[in-house]
Amino acid sequence: MIPISDINPPKNNPVISRIFIFLSILVYVLIQPRNPNELFNFFYEFAAIPCEVFNNQPLSLDQFYNNECTLKSSNIVFENKNIFLSLLFSNMFHANFVHILGNLWSFWIFGNNIEDKLGKIRFIIFLIFTGLASMFSHIILNSFDINPIVGASGIVSALMGAYLYLFPNAQLLVLVPFGFLFPTTIKAKFFMIFWFISQILIALQNTNISWEAHIGGFIVGYLILKIFNYRRYTI
Repeated sequence: MIPISDINPPKNNPVISRIFIFLSILVYVLIQPRNPNELFNFFYEFAAIPCEVFNNQPLSLDQFYNNECTLKSSNIVFENKNIFLSLLFSNMFHANFVHILGNLWSFWIFGNNIEDKLGKIRFIIFLIFTGLASMFSHIILNSFDINPIVGASGIVSALMGAYLYLFPNAQLLVLVPFGFLFPTTIKAKFFMIFWFISQILIALQNTNISWEAHIGGFIVGYLILKIFNYRRYTI
């Protein structure tokens, strides 16, 4: 199922959600290289890489060219790389147009309502914390991987978890692929169950999609609101 919108308009102007979407588009259009080879190097220079975070050191030439995290060398590929900042930057990077479109569309559907209930300052903290938490969900299970992690999908998943907690019965407008795409409405809780199962199926297929970040972000997003005992809505 492809989410199109929710029938749950926010009461306040979602300024932070708009800023996040605008900055992500700005990074994709003006900062990320268009050439595939340059983009490949760009991600290695600025995006989070599990092996680097695990070792708290940028990749060496031996690690990079042999695709092997356990190799040690004093020759660093990108000596000035900041490991912590790479964890933040990765949430703003996207591999292609479909990747950024899917993430930002879903961010808007779920993010404006979460911002509405958390308030702007708490929402900013939520985005930063869940972005880092989803990254570490991937890194913990892939500590020796030298492939960069890119995309806002971990944050989007956290927004979905928070949305499930706050609005389990909210109606979502979705497109269902059944030979052809047809629109229908479904309660958020049923959509989230379908989504969660799909992540498990993705994991079994061993694709390049970080299901670990998705599931980790989703659980963290849900638990944050549950731990702080936010009011749940019956719509």
